[in-house]
Amino acid sequence: HILLEDMGFSNDVRESAGSFGITLYGYNYDELYRWAEAMRDTLTSYRRIRDVLIRSELSYYRDDYMEFFFGLDKQRMAQENLNAVQLFGSLHAVFDRDIFIGNVVSEQGNERIMLSSVESRADDVWMLGQTPLIIGDRNYKLGMLAQMDKQQAPQEVVKENQQYRLILQYEYVGAHEQGINVQKREVDDFNAAMPIGYHAEGRQTYSSWRDQGFKPYLLLGVIIVIIFFTTAILFNSFKQPLAILFIIPVSYIGIFLTFYLFQLNFDQGGFASFVLLCGLTINAGIYILNEYNSIRRSRPRLSPLRAYIKAWNAKIVPIFLTTITTILGFIPFMVGSQHEAFWFPMAAGTIGGLTMSFVGVFILLPMLTRMFPRQRKPRVRRKRVAVAPANVDTE
Repeated sequence: HILLEDMGFSNDVRESAGSFGITLYGYNYDELYRWAEAMRDTLTSYRRIRDVLIRSELSYYRDDYMEFFFGLDKQRMAQENLNAVQLFGSLHAVFDRDIFIGNVVSEQGNERIMLSSVESRADDVWMLGQTPLIIGDRNYKLGMLAQMDKQQAPQEVVKENQQYRLILQYEYVGAHEQGINVQKREVDDFNAAMPIGYHAEGRQTYSSWRDQGFKPYLLLGVIIVIIFFTTAILFNSFKQPLAILFIIPVSYIGIFLTFYLFQLNFDQGGFASFVLLCGLTINAGIYILNEYNSIRRSRPRLSPLRAYIKAWNAKIVPIFLTTITTILGFIPFMVGSQHEAFWFPMAAGTIGGLTMSFVGVFILLPMLTRMFPRQRKPRVRRKRVAVAPANVDTE
C-alpha cells in the first residue's frame, strides 16, 4: 500500500550546502585560508562529515563555481630536498607565454619577438601531472611532487569589521545535538591554537525555534495582553479580566502533565498547543462572566452568589459540549502508528490543557469572580426636601 505523508515535492535540482557552518576571522587572508584548510581537514576526519566547503558567504545551496587547486606534497619535497621556488621555476617552459627574446627589423618597422608554449593551452590535468621536469640533475614528474584537483572556492574576498572572513559550511549526518557538540568542540580547540587576531565562531544556516531563546514565548505575552484589554472593554472593568487570565496557567498545567506522564517530545507542536489554549480556555470564562454581568444589571437586588449560579446554569451546558467536541476533534491526530512530529504533540497538549481547564472553570473562576467584582459607580440617592408654600396675600 502507499502511505501518504505530509511531505512536499520539489523539482529543484540544487544541492544543499549544509546546515552547519564555522566562520573564521583574521587580519591576513593567506594565513586565514591556511587555518580554514586545516579546519577542513580536521572536520573531514569525522565519518559523519564530508564535503566541507570554504566559502565567503553563507548559502543554502552549493555554488557551481569551481577552481583547480595546486597542492604541494611537502613531505616528498622535503625528502628530495626541493622547495617551491625550484618546482615553479621548472614549470616556466610549459606554462610561460609571451616571452620576449628580441626585436626584428621589417618594412613596417621594429617588431618584438615573443615566444609562447604550444602546450600551455592544450594540456589537461592528467597530462600536466605526467609532465617531465628537470630540477638540478634529476628528472621528476609533476604528479610526484604535487596534486591537482578541482574544488569549490570563494568567489570574492570579504572583510567584516576590518577582518577577513571565511566560512566553512558542511552537513553533519546524525543527531542535530551531536553535530552541535562536535562543532563547539572543534571551534574551542582552534580558538585555543590560533594566534592573536584570528578566531572562529560556530553558526547554523537553519535556525530552529529552540535557537531563538525566549523570543517565541514573547508571543504568549502578546496574546495575554490582547486578551486582557479585549475583556476589559467587554466587561468595563480592569479586575474581572484577571479572573479570565488566571484560567490560562491552570490549562498549562495540563500540558506539562501530559508531556511528562506520556514522555512526549516538546517541540513546535507543544508550543502551538500553548498558543491554541490561550484562546480556547478563556471562552468559558467570558461566557459565564458576561452572563453574570448581564443578570446583575437587569436584577440589581439579586445577590452576587445567586446571580453567578443563574449565569452558570445558563452557560455550563454549551461550554461543556464545546470543550468535549474540541477534544474529540483532536483525537484523530493521535490515532495510528505513524505519529506526526507536529500534529501529535499539539493534539496531546491541547487535549490535556482543555481537560485541566475544567478545574479552572468549575473551581477557580467562582472564587476569582468574588475577589474581582466588576466596579460599579455608587448610586447617589436624591433626598426630597419639602418646600413650604410661600405666603400669598389674598387681600
